[in-house]
Formats: sequence, structure tokens, C-alpha cells
Amino acid sequence: MRTVSRGRLNWSAWVCAGAFFLFGAFPLHSLDAYGHLAQGRNIAELGAVPKLDPFSFWKPAPQPWSNYEWGYDLLTWLVYDAFGPNALILIKCLMLAVLGYVLVVLGRRLSMNSELASPLTATVLILFAPLARIRFTVRPQMVGLLFLALLLLGISELYAERLQPRTKRWVVLVLGLMQIVWVNMHGSHLLGILITGLFLAFSFRTHAFRNMLALLVAQLAATACTPFGVEIVTDAIAHVFQPEYRDVVTEWSPWRPEHPLYLLLGPVVAALLALFALRPVTRASRYGLAYGVFCVVVSLMAFRSIRFVAHQLLFTAPFIGAGLSRIAWIRDSRRLVSASLGCAVLGSTLLAPRLEPFVPYGFGEPRLGHPFAVAAVIREHLEEPRIMAPIQESWPLMFAVPNGRFLVDGRVPFYGPAFIRKVANSFSDPQALQALLEEYSANAVVVDHTKAGQAAAVEHLWRSPDWLLAQVQDRQSLFVHRGASETLIPLTVIGPGYRVGRLLEPEIEDAEIERELGWVGEHRSSSAIRGWIQGLRTLRPLARRDQLAGVRMFQSHSEREAAREAYRQLSRAAATYRGFTSIELYRAMAALAACDETEAKEALAWARYSGQSRETALIGIELALRLGSEGERAAAQQQLARLLSNEQSARDPWVQAIARDVDARCP
Repeated sequence: MRTVSRGRLNWSAWVCAGAFFLFGAFPLHSLDAYGHLAQGRNIAELGAVPKLDPFSFWKPAPQPWSNYEWGYDLLTWLVYDAFGPNALILIKCLMLAVLGYVLVVLGRRLSMNSELASPLTATVLILFAPLARIRFTVRPQMVGLLFLALLLLGISELYAERLQPRTKRWVVLVLGLMQIVWVNMHGSHLLGILITGLFLAFSFRTHAFRNMLALLVAQLAATACTPFGVEIVTDAIAHVFQPEYRDVVTEWSPWRPEHPLYLLLGPVVAALLALFALRPVTRASRYGLAYGVFCVVVSLMAFRSIRFVAHQLLFTAPFIGAGLSRIAWIRDSRRLVSASLGCAVLGSTLLAPRLEPFVPYGFGEPRLGHPFAVAAVIREHLEEPRIMAPIQESWPLMFAVPNGRFLVDGRVPFYGPAFIRKVANSFSDPQALQALLEEYSANAVVVDHTKAGQAAAVEHLWRSPDWLLAQVQDRQSLFVHRGASETLIPLTVIGPGYRVGRLLEPEIEDAEIERELGWVGEHRSSSAIRGWIQGLRTLRPLARRDQLAGVRMFQSHSEREAAREAYRQLSRAAATYRGFTSIELYRAMAALAACDETEAKEALAWARYSGQSRETALIGIELALRLGSEGERAAAQQQLARLLSNEQSARDPWVQAIARDVDARCP
């Protein structure tokens, strides 16, 4: 078998490093990142790691809290505070580049220095990387991925017969020191101990056993080198082995139909390829045998929890590359291997932005979809904010409202699965929500009005005399308890989310809408909601007096142009939330008012995506009456007659309006 040339290893590893750098080069968008920055800021301000929780109000007195990611939190905050978000992204990209390089080296080690193992490993890694990109965010798991790769590389050195005993002792020392850093950075250090134990078992009766045993002892000793002692480990272990957590945190659960299909297919393909490589690699060396068992373990972890999908895809790739390099016909196809690597780079580079996290290449901090405009209102008008919000919204709010306290946030192990589930379920149960708000005296509630599961909470708070609508963004609505602020002027015309509110009421002056639109602001996370508000304002002259009665057909050129402008404005909101029922309904009405058949049918089809309703049925009737063929018009008239013959539907103001305008026909 040919041994690897240094040049072939270098260019393969550097290609992989460059590709991984590129895959990580996307703007700071992670919700979790802001929670870690807030925690790091708190440590920097205190000058010490807090032992009691400073962020919540779920207990009357502050509770003990072991922040086992405190080192990562502090380090990232110091970098962010001094150099901004681009520095964090750059560091992450460099970590990914090192990760890609090390994994290619591991492929070479597993193949016993096969010449083609490096380009084959690089090809597999680059093909898998877009599927793993969901974990390439500014979060502490990046430390776990890199340190695990370095640990496996170090263990390969301990298994190597060519190294001198003194050099191996230095490897053990360096890996032990790395474990101290790892323990204070991320809970995945437990996986490092597990892997060392696995490779220790397979080193029995070999020259590597003594050094592997020393490494395991060093790692176990490192677990106590934290501000919390061994409690930092016990807390991490507790939530790993409690199945209840997988029911409350999506990424801790196994694959489900609502998850992207590639998060299932990718691990299946990786597992099958690893099984294909099992025999040739495990027979080549004891290290390869242990690594093969590791591939089985990490594959089982990926099928148990999607948070480990990236681990499985990335760390089985060297094993797969090593196995492929031992196939005779592949060894004779060097040009094909090089071409495959080039195709992998090109294809994966184009594919990556189309998969989660659905962000383009680049740098910066767009803050899109995050509740920072909501946070600005809270900071300005609430002296002691006691905030109830879904955990996804609490992370950025924790960062943006430094004096805020939260009923629940992203620190799921701190609260426990039962309390997390109780708070999460209350957003779909108004009685439970009201009970929680009263029990804990919350004075601010942030709700994601784009989530069907939180619609009940939005409706309850909007109708409640105890709560005021204080701010609306593309995704979030903020409600503040009446009396909690003396300076807050609530929104009274604009409704929460994509509800009509009072925007179509004829007695509302344009100046009132403009004033509240100014309060919503022109934040980057408010473009869709502004399109919604402006679209309804433009459509007002065509709205029938009863806002539940739809929109009439234009009667002049200026009205037709107004309807088309309303359609364009509403389409801005639809572009962000395609298929959102209320947006598509009014977009269809605007197009119908302008007699634009194609646009009306397209919007109505999107509105029907979640099922037929009163609104879609009545818009369908008006569409057929105004723009349909003679047959479609006759069928619509029969349907209208049936509605008028029913005592209940005959009282519907929209049905009555259609009956009055039954002869309206588009030119």
C-alpha cells in the first residue's frame, strides 16, 4: 500500500480547513449566543462567578446555580465587548478550520497512512458539513467539537509505537490541561471522559494502556478544577440521563416528522458508510478498532438526540474516508478522488445556505427575528422588569434587558423539565397563563404571535383589561401589566401580531395610525409588521363598514391603484411569513378589490394552505362572482343562496354584503 505523501495530506487538509472556515462564516444570529453573552457580562461585572442565580424570579430567594459554561460565557463576552460580533464569528471560523484539518489527519491515521485517505476524508467531511452546519453557531458546543477532535488526535499519538515515552507523557499533560479548560467551557467534557474510557478499554495489554490510564485519571481530576467543584459535573450528568428533558427541548429529542428530513437521512447514510468501513479499518489497528466502536456509540447518540447529529457526521467521516481508501478500485482512481473533492466543495458551498440555519455567508449581527425592539420598550418604561416569555425569546431579552428577571429562560437544567413544561404549556391555556401571571406577579409578557401554540395567549392578553399592548414586531408582541409603568403609551389601534385590530374602523384617523406606526419603528425585525399595517391602512377606503364583511371592488382608477398598493405592502409581510393565514387573506382581498385575478387566486391558495375557513370560503365566492366564468359564477350564486337560506349564516354581515354586491363584475 502506498504511504501518504506530505503534499497530498497538506492540500487535502487545507482544502477541508478552508471549506469549514467558509461554512462557519455567517452572521451572528443564534438566540442562545445572547444568553451566554448576558451570563458572561454578569460575571465580568461581578468580578466573580456567581453561585446564586441572578436572572430569574421563579423562587422568592435566589437559587444555587452551577453555570458549567461560565468560562465560555466570560471569554465570549470579553471578546464581544472589546471587538464586536465579527471577532466572535472569526474565532468560530478559525476553530472550524482547525477542526476540519484535524479530522483529515485522523482519517490518515486510521488508514495507516494510505495515500488517498486524506482527500477521501476531506470529501466526506465537506459533503456532510452542510448538514452539520446547524451546530456551527456561536455557542459553546463549538468548543466541544474542537476539543473532541483534539482528544482523538492525542489518543492516536498515545497508541502510536513510534513516539518516545517522554513525548507521550507530554501528550497526556497537554490533554489533561485541555480537559480543565473543557470542563469550564461546556458540558460535553463528559463525552471526552467517555471516549477516553472507551479507548482505554481497547488499549488493555498494549503499550498504550499505561498512558491511557494516566489520561483518564487526569481527566477525572480536572472535573474538580472549577469554581463549583464536582457539582459542575453532577448537574451536567443529571440532565443527560433524564428522558423528560427530551420532551421539552427540541434539539435534545430524537428525530421527529417536524424536523428536517436530512437530519434523519444524513445519520442513516453516515451509519451505513461507517458499517461498510468497519472491517478494513478495525482490522488495521487497535486504535481503528476502538474508533469503530466510537462510531457506533456516536451514531446511537445521534439517533437518540438530534443535538448529536453533527458529532456523528463529522467524527464518522475520518473512519469512512479510511475505509474507502482501502478499496482497490478507489486506490487506482486518484483523479476521480481529486475530482470528487472539488465537486464536494462546490456542491456543499451552494447547498449550505439552503439548509438550517438558513443564513447566507457573511459577517455582522443582523438581529433579525429577535425581540430587541421589544427590549427597548421594556428598558425605557419598566424599572424592575419581571418578564414571562418563551425560552427562545428569553435568551436575547436576557442580553438586551440587563436588569430584567425571567420566569423561565434557556437554562433548562436550572429550572427542571416539569417547570419548563408548565410555563410552556400555559401559552396555549389562558387559565393556566393567568394563574402563572398572578402567582409570580409578572409585569411584562412577550409572545411569539407567529406560533399557533401561542395564539391563545395573545388573544387572552389582548382582551384582558389588566394588560396593555406595548410593542409589536414581526414575530413578537409585548404586553405590559396596567399600572406597571407611568410613562408607557399603549397601542390601541394596532393589534398584536397580524390581527386587524382597529385599523379598518372608519372612525380611526390616519394620524392615529401614523403615530402608532412610528411607535412600532423601522427596526430590521419590523419590516413585515410595517407592511401589514401599511397595507391595511391603504386598504381602509375599500373595506366595508363592518370590518368582518370583507372588501368591496374598486369604483375608480385611484381606488384600484390603492388596492394594488395595499397588495404590494401586504406582500412584504407575506414574503417573510409565506402562508400566514391572516396576511394571505387580506392580500387576496386587496388583489380581488383591484380585480387582479392571478394575484387573488395565488394568495387565496396560500390562505387555504392550513385549511378551509369562513373567510376563504367567502373570498372564493366573491372571486367567482367578480372574475369567474359563467359556470363558476352560477355555482357561486347557488352557494350564496344556500348561505342566505340558513338562518345563522344569513345574519353574517359578509354574506349580506356579497348579496348586495352580487352583480358586481370586474371589467
